[in-house]
Parts: sequence; structure tokens; C-alpha cells
Amino acid sequence: MINSEGMQKCGLVLGFYLIIALFFPMDYAHPDTSALKKKFASLGIIMLAGTPPPASHGLFDMDGNPVTLSDFEGKIVFLNFWTTWCPSCVYEMPDIEKLHKKIDKDEFVILAIDLKESSKKVKKFIKKHKLTFNILMDEKGVMGRAFGIRNIPTTFILNRQGGLMGKAMGPRDWGGGKSIDLFEYLLKTE
Repeated sequence: MINSEGMQKCGLVLGFYLIIALFFPMDYAHPDTSALKKKFASLGIIMLAGTPPPASHGLFDMDGNPVTLSDFEGKIVFLNFWTTWCPSCVYEMPDIEKLHKKIDKDEFVILAIDLKESSKKVKKFIKKHKLTFNILMDEKGVMGRAFGIRNIPTTFILNRQGGLMGKAMGPRDWGGGKSIDLFEYLLKTE
């Protein structure tokens, strides 16, 4: 049995740890969450908790082969929802191409998912804009609905385990220094 003196010592020790926890919080989810938050904030990216994305089905590559997000586990994934008729989407495509050319493709992949358009129209767009990154087709909008896409372009960043790390709504300068810095950081730390 613990006497009252033992209870007091126990209470003091617990109080000490509570104060430490309140004034010096630690984030165990990521080794340096504050640095990642700053990098995301500089690009207007909303930080997400790393939860798994919706099940991927209804996606096809430009040759008509089925593709799932799990095909890219082990890589940092840049997942962009777009259309050929969206001016903001068209505006950011050259920047996405710059990002694609600057980041190591062994550990990083860009997946641009076209929503509800024909592959013929998208192939024409790819050729016109000389795009070399992965473009996938969601002709029925299944993935768009699963991800809750309401505005385009919308971009998600997935970690190596396939968890959702970040979300950006609207166009960004994906080929600029801040973006390159973010993805190089993610490749080193994730």
C-alpha cells in the first residue's frame, strides 16, 4: 500500500511531466513537423494527417491500362486533378512539367488525373503542351468524386506509404524554388 507521502511524491512527478508536456509539446508524427508546416504554408498547401486516400478505381493510363494509387507506394506522389478546359489547370501544366524534370523520378511520381474527358482530347492536349509526366484518365469521374473534388485544379501530396500529407486547391508555381525545395525535403525525410 502507498502511504500519503508516496501519493504526494507521485502527484508531484505527474504534475512535473504535465507541465513539461504543456510547455514543451513534442510531435511524434513526423521528426520535424514545424519545418514541413512552414514549407507547406509557403505554397498555400493544407497539411493533412497522413490518412489513406479513397480506394482508387476507374483510373486508366493513356493506353487504357488500369492504374491504382497503390502501384506507386514507396514513392512521394504528386496527385493533380485537372481538365483541358480549365484555364487555371492549363496555366499550371508547364510548372508541373518543370517539377517533373527537376525531381528524381525513382522516388517521386506525378500523376495528373484528367476528369471526365475523352482520351482523344487529352492526348491532343499532351502533344500540344509537350507533357512528359504521367497523365491518367478518370472518364467517369469516379476518383474525382471519391476525393471530393469541387474545384480544379486540386493537388494532393501522398507520402511513401500512400497517406495523404497535403492538399492544394487552385494553381501553384510547382516549378519554382519553393516547390522544388519542398519535394527535395520530402524525399530526404519521408
